[in-house]
Amino acid sequence: MSAPRTRHWTVVQRILRYLKGTLNVGLFFPTTGEVTLTAYADANYAGCLDTRRSTSGWCVQFGNSFVSWRCKKQDRVAKSSTEAEYRSMSEVASELVWLRRFFAEFGLDCRVPIRLYAYNTSAIRIATNLVLHDLTKHIEVHVHYIRQLVNDGVIELVYITSEDQTADLLTKALASARHWFLAHKLMLRRHHQFEEGVRS
Repeated sequence: MSAPRTRHWTVVQRILRYLKGTLNVGLFFPTTGEVTLTAYADANYAGCLDTRRSTSGWCVQFGNSFVSWRCKKQDRVAKSSTEAEYRSMSEVASELVWLRRFFAEFGLDCRVPIRLYAYNTSAIRIATNLVLHDLTKHIEVHVHYIRQLVNDGVIELVYITSEDQTADLLTKALASARHWFLAHKLMLRRHHQFEEGVRS
């Protein structure tokens, strides 16, 4: 806001066009589904052109409904895409632990281990490997929280292809077809689709 440029105005126009075109879109919450938590974590490495900080994106599914999601620029510059992805996985792990306790207060015991889908195989290996090596020295201790959850059997890390990574929607700009493919996976529906979903 202090020093706007033409490119900033272009971004604002794009946002307004998107909002205008999605006035009849909302989240659909199916009434069926198992009492399970599932999560997807992704990161856009060094996506901010000004600070080179990465963007974390994650979403959590309860049964067939998405109940929690977040998109946020990371606090520190990541030295690799693996570190950026690992930070995103650690963030959603904290959310999963909180949600599991929250649902337990209502008598819903979510099954463990909770599946956390991630694309970066190196980040998955770091979380499942107890041996610290040179590649992880620069990662703060608090980020290794996810490793403890994996060891305790609370979370299971599962590889997912980038094409099926739902959280990809929250980390970067996408082509229209790809955007709506992932939005559909997030249970975003137009009003007429709500009625079809209720009937089926």
